[in-house]
Amino acid sequence: MLSKYGMAGCKPISVPLDQNGKLSADAGEILEDATMYRKIVGSLIYMMITRPDLNYIARLESQFMHVSWKPRLDGVRHTLRYVRSTVDYGLFYEAGVEL
Repeated sequence: MLSKYGMAGCKPISVPLDQNGKLSADAGEILEDATMYRKIVGSLIYMMITRPDLNYIARLESQFMHVSWKPRLDGVRHTLRYVRSTVDYGLFYEAGVEL
């Protein structure tokens, strides 16, 4: 997924959400083409199946999919940097085992 969005060689970070950033629905400039933002958020939503640590971020970012702003795109790229540092994290569901 990281190579798909050009983030395979990015610098990894240890927190999934920018701690100093303010979440706002109308800050910054509007993206002309919000396709990249929507694709990344969709991928994060899909990753929630095996990565519960991404649950909050994916749900939070999906609230801004109707109008995408540049700071929100920067926010999901920040999350991709976190994914880069935690690529070995995840849940493994073994077939045939009762929970």
